[in-house]
Amino acid sequence: MKVHETRSQAHTASEKRKMTRKRKAETKSQDSASPKKAKTEEDNGQEGEESMVDIRVEFEKFCKAIAEHLSIKQMREILEANGQYSSCDDDAVVPRWERSIPVVREAWLSDSIEKEQAQPLDAYDIASDIAVEGRGIPLDKMDPSEEALETITAELKVFGKRGVHKDTKMQDEGARILEKDGLLYNCALSVCNQKNQINNFCIMQLIMSPENCLHMYCKKGRIGDSIRADDKLEEWEDVDDAIKEFARLFQELTGNEFESWEREKKIQKKHHKFFPIDVDDGVEVRHGALGLRQLGSSAAHSKLDPMVANFMKVLCSQEIYRYALMELGHDSPEVPIGMLTDLHLKRCEETLLYFVEKVKSVKETGQEAEGVWYDFSQRWFTLMPSIRPFTFRDYTDLAEHAASAYETIRDVNFASRIIQDMSGSTLDDPLFERYKKLGCIVSPLEKESDDYKMIVNYVEKTYEPISVGEMSYGVSVENIFAVEVSSCPSLDDIKKLPNKVLLWCGTRSSNLLRHLQKGFLPSVCSLPVSGYMFGRAVVCSDAAAEAARYGFTAIDRPEGFLVLAVASLGEEVKEFSNPPEDTKALEEKKIGVKGLGRKKTDEKEHFVWKDDIKVPCGRLIPSEHKDSVLEYNEYAVYDPQQVSIKYLVAVKFDKQGVVYDTSEA
Repeated sequence: MKVHETRSQAHTASEKRKMTRKRKAETKSQDSASPKKAKTEEDNGQEGEESMVDIRVEFEKFCKAIAEHLSIKQMREILEANGQYSSCDDDAVVPRWERSIPVVREAWLSDSIEKEQAQPLDAYDIASDIAVEGRGIPLDKMDPSEEALETITAELKVFGKRGVHKDTKMQDEGARILEKDGLLYNCALSVCNQKNQINNFCIMQLIMSPENCLHMYCKKGRIGDSIRADDKLEEWEDVDDAIKEFARLFQELTGNEFESWEREKKIQKKHHKFFPIDVDDGVEVRHGALGLRQLGSSAAHSKLDPMVANFMKVLCSQEIYRYALMELGHDSPEVPIGMLTDLHLKRCEETLLYFVEKVKSVKETGQEAEGVWYDFSQRWFTLMPSIRPFTFRDYTDLAEHAASAYETIRDVNFASRIIQDMSGSTLDDPLFERYKKLGCIVSPLEKESDDYKMIVNYVEKTYEPISVGEMSYGVSVENIFAVEVSSCPSLDDIKKLPNKVLLWCGTRSSNLLRHLQKGFLPSVCSLPVSGYMFGRAVVCSDAAAEAARYGFTAIDRPEGFLVLAVASLGEEVKEFSNPPEDTKALEEKKIGVKGLGRKKTDEKEHFVWKDDIKVPCGRLIPSEHKDSVLEYNEYAVYDPQQVSIKYLVAVKFDKQGVVYDTSEA
């Protein structure tokens, strides 16, 4: 068995020249502020060596002083408090302690005081200065805007069940995951325990090279901190021995047998142990969708209408899916969260539903309730690994970071299966092939048509600017597409249904491919907040402003889509201004529901469109329900076959009150 260094251990010359953002900023400020004469390379080299020696001496003095003043027991306690492994021999405690507990420069203290906020320790870590190549700042310790820049372009390390980890450098050589007796030897594992500051991943693979040389690869570390992860690539001569070692390691990490898991999906979460992320056989959309270099040419040779081709180009690009996962904090490049099995997604849904009911049953706000929230948080972020896990505290957290996150990740997984691998040539019209898979018809509306003008008016009347900080964002309509979704009822079918209304539906761009093939799915759960207040229903609104909240996700993503659908509310419609106590009865009876918001559209301006479809288009005015939990009216339909997607409105969110200087300098 041979052990090879991988990228985390053996850094290239270019990587050695890299500095952390903090160190780059310090260097830049020092260069600009210093009036001193430039030194020769020899002087710089001597000074650098002396500085390194001084740092090493100081660090060694510090470690010696610690060893003299702290007992082994105290060191173990400090290791445990910092979420580090402490069950080792006494002789190993001191070096482990020195290696695990961050020692920072004094600048950390002064900067934290100046900015009135504790700064990331990793940016000031002395070990980063001692190491030749530096250590980098973990993603979860970065400012969120800096993290976004890192992850939005980060290379996905494993694209699916057959994906060889990129850090092995074997994927490009034609290596493959070992498959024997129907089993693929590729596992992704995760564990989250915030009390012990644990949020770790592990990738295990048996890799066969084109020369039939077998290697075992294992990478383990903190999610978002791949630079400091431990990884090892070993060459094995005997396949059976390698398989036994793989199974042994799986059982050590998870407490479960590998074959029972891989064949029958039998698994039990063990305390403080990893849990498998059940990755499916396919290509994750962050790898397989169109990259930046392909976007320009992808629509050039398409048989589709140019506007439809550009629309499909957006839905088949990596960008919208990377942004969606980044905004949710589920964008670790180590975990292919956009290529999960249906079984894993079902397990996530069941976990969410179980804890929603459990939280509702806990009436008190004491220790028992805190325990329920904490338990769910650890389970959720073990099943759905995140760079920034946290403890859920209320229903809004559940709606935004569990229910909505689940629905988006589910739809990103669907997109991965539609898009598959588009990394090859675009000459064979991949956009047309994906369009055919959807089984729907998308047609651009003429801007002079009555339908186009009606929809633009509906947007303008029922939209209100979205505020982000001190900036407000208006909306402008770019294009409108008429849509016929094969899984939705046809217009002829809708005509036969009573009480038809043209309503707005909000969605992320990343969710559209599934909507276009499968139609709308009901909300995943019932929560007393907007979007989930009426249980497992398809929720719409008469206000474009409400739908825009879902379509406008970030100020650096000004493009989005609003969906217009015809919904049949049925003969009987129940009205609520507060969350109903029993949503299950509404779900079973499939009664139409109208949630009364604090604002409503002016009924004097409503009109009836073709085929007896009502359009509640009117200026937004205050309603009689000033104490409602809803800002705008919401409509809930419990049978998806009573909702038909009719239009996709491509919009752009624009800053309001911004005057651009167009004069020449």
